[in-house]
Order: sequence, then C-alpha cells, then structure tokens
Amino acid sequence: MKLGKIYLQLHPIAVHFTNALFPVALFFLILYLIFRLDSYRDTYFYILALATISSPIAYVTGIVDWKKRYKGAKTSTFVKKIRSGIVLIIVGIVCTAWYGTYPDVVDGAGAGTIIFLGLNLSTLLLTVALGHLGGKLVFMVQR
Repeated sequence: MKLGKIYLQLHPIAVHFTNALFPVALFFLILYLIFRLDSYRDTYFYILALATISSPIAYVTGIVDWKKRYKGAKTSTFVKKIRSGIVLIIVGIVCTAWYGTYPDVVDGAGAGTIIFLGLNLSTLLLTVALGHLGGKLVFMVQR
C-alpha cells in the first residue's frame, strides 16, 4: 500500500503486532496463576481480546501479500501458514469467548481448566511456527 511517497507493507506490521500480543497475554495469564492478582487477570483478557481481534487482519493482509507477491503459489510453506493462521484465529476466538463467558476457568483444577490453559499455550506455539515459516519466506529458504 502506498501513502504518498511511503510504501507500507501492511502484512509485516499486522503480523508483528498480533504475534507479540498472544505471548504477552499468555505471560499475564501465568503471572495471574502465580500471584493471583486481578490486575494480571484483567490484563490477560484485554490483551487476548486485542490479539484475537487483530489476528484476522494479519491473516487477510497475508493472503493479499501471498496473492500479489507470490502469485498464490501453493507451496508447503504457504499451505502450512494458511492452515496455522486459521487455527490461531479459531483458538483465539475460543479462548476469548470461553474466558469472557466463564472467567473462573483460570481458577479451577479440572479438565476444563487444563484444556483452557493448553489452548492458551498453543497460541504461543502457533505464533512461533507462523513466524518461523514467515522467516523462511522472507529469507528465501524453501523446503
């Protein structure tokens, strides 16, 4: 996208913003689990919600970039990124909705709490995987 003489690459901007938020949300969730301060719990939720809202933007800008820069090439790297991006959006929605409707899920010790924490941890794994795949594309390492 061009603004006057400045060319903005929207996908890297959107991705770095989103990929920073999911791990930070997880960090505040862990702080809450350790210290049990409501401010950490609230911060977790607001950052998670922002990450969830911004992830479709990162995804759409990625699809646009893929179609423009790479002519929609269906390499294994792109297929993995597309699938992982969809999973990240879904997991973000599930975690945000689950906590939004039942915030006490973080205080339990049952299977629901374990699943909820596992889903939150998966956001970290997904963002790392997506970043790794993106790095392969940027630095032209294809497999």
